Amino acid sequence: MNYVILAAGSGSRMGSLSSYLQKCMYPVLDRPFLEYTLESIRDSGAFRVGRDRLVLVVGHKAEQLHAYFGESWNGVPIAYAFQAEPLGTAHALLLGRAAGEPGEPCLVIQADVWVDPSYLRAVVEHPAENLLSAHRHECDRRHDERLDLDGDRVVRSFGGSGPYVECGVWKMGPALVDFMMSRKADEYRALISVQAAIEAGVEVRALEREEWIHLGGTEPDTRSNLAALYRFALAREGL
Repeated sequence: MNYVILAAGSGSRMGSLSSYLQKCMYPVLDRPFLEYTLESIRDSGAFRVGRDRLVLVVGHKAEQLHAYFGESWNGVPIAYAFQAEPLGTAHALLLGRAAGEPGEPCLVIQADVWVDPSYLRAVVEHPAENLLSAHRHECDRRHDERLDLDGDRVVRSFGGSGPYVECGVWKMGPALVDFMMSRKADEYRALISVQAAIEAGVEVRALEREEWIHLGGTEPDTRSNLAALYRFALAREGL
């Protein structure tokens, strides 16, 4: 399996901070946020060095990620795919797949999202070939990533009206990624391509997440979101 982490975005919601720091390198306690995700991959027990491939899709401030993680992190080789222009998450995924092992499914994680090891393992081991993460989040604000579900089957992956939002962890089989590659390569979102695939008859399932820990969130407000992030980090460090 290819583990593809999308870390090319400019992080515009982080304000002036993004002018000198890659979003996923935001320091949480004494480490960049992205390192917590790499730890989850390692600790999930699903990733196998030599069998699976870890790919970072980089762009904005790419040199910061390479300087910190290098070609290997704790014995896990890292491949890099460079997205020269901000052409959307689907384009980034295609670059990541190209840098991975051909014909293998992709486990995709947005770099501003943390996923706990047990959930990550559940995604990998789930029998569905194509899987989206779903978090129950009901509010008055617009969420383009809102899902419509029929049981655990995804009816709409983008622009839905149900109580769940997609929260940044995807498993995509080769057929779904190939479907994306058949579409345009200018800026578009991966979830829009997933919706087109659903309409073309591709089956996509959802797996619920209890937590949704991410950088740059604005709900209920930025301060509360960052406070939740630090509570999570302190708990992870046993403090």
